[in-house]
Amino acid sequence: MIKISNPEILAYIGEDLPYFDLTTSLQGIHKNAVLTILPREDVTVSCVDVAAGIARLLDCEAQICVPNSAVAAAKEPIVKISGSYDNVHKAWKLAQICLEYACKIATYARAMNEAAKSVNPKCEILATRKSFPFAKKFCLKAVLEGGCGIHRLNLSDSVLFFKNHIKAYGSYEEFLAQIPTFKAKAPERKIAIECENLDDCEALLKVGADVVQCDKFTPEAVKRAVDLRDKIAPNAALVASGGINLKNVREFASAGADALVTSAMYTQGMADITAILEIV
Repeated sequence: MIKISNPEILAYIGEDLPYFDLTTSLQGIHKNAVLTILPREDVTVSCVDVAAGIARLLDCEAQICVPNSAVAAAKEPIVKISGSYDNVHKAWKLAQICLEYACKIATYARAMNEAAKSVNPKCEILATRKSFPFAKKFCLKAVLEGGCGIHRLNLSDSVLFFKNHIKAYGSYEEFLAQIPTFKAKAPERKIAIECENLDDCEALLKVGADVVQCDKFTPEAVKRAVDLRDKIAPNAALVASGGINLKNVREFASAGADALVTSAMYTQGMADITAILEIV
């Protein structure tokens, strides 16, 4: 799985704690404290190692109670942070907010994955590269710990032609004629192409596209696309994208696509997680 390094965690800490905690410095309290972070709802845990890393880099001790990818029940402690009153306060919101975002992504990803697998065990849920700006590694870690896969890491790792690429050609047929050339230039890569209707889907399958991505198809249209694939190019992959979320994932998975591409897990907000501080 993805690991967030100490320098990356320190950069995150530095955004919220560039110098010192002015509030606790005014108090001058010389006591120890324990902070317990726990959810108010069942969540799939993600980035608890990062939350613990935050605490340790701020000279606290951290006890992970529920590991990444496991489910924490409502009111079950995820992590406990202990140390001086001042240092625990420094770690408090940094660790809690990290868990709130990561656990929400992972929980939604897990729900989508389980829903799809319940009707089509071979269907994969793949997260797009539309993660939060400046937080791609964090988002991908949460997706993976939620049990889903990744569609594209970035523009450099895979080939995917969209409508705006095809506009550079005089006609759709002229673009299709270039597919053998693309395959020859990138022999170790799969050539994936997005389409918006069944006619274009059929044409792509006939010219040997390795992956056909059906964008904004209805589940019924995806089923027809799968039937075309099975008849024309059974070794090609057929994926669906556009508007797929927890409400409709079973319908799309039932249609027989090899994978469903979605950004839905990135737009669910934050998990309902709280923290309890005790002076010891």
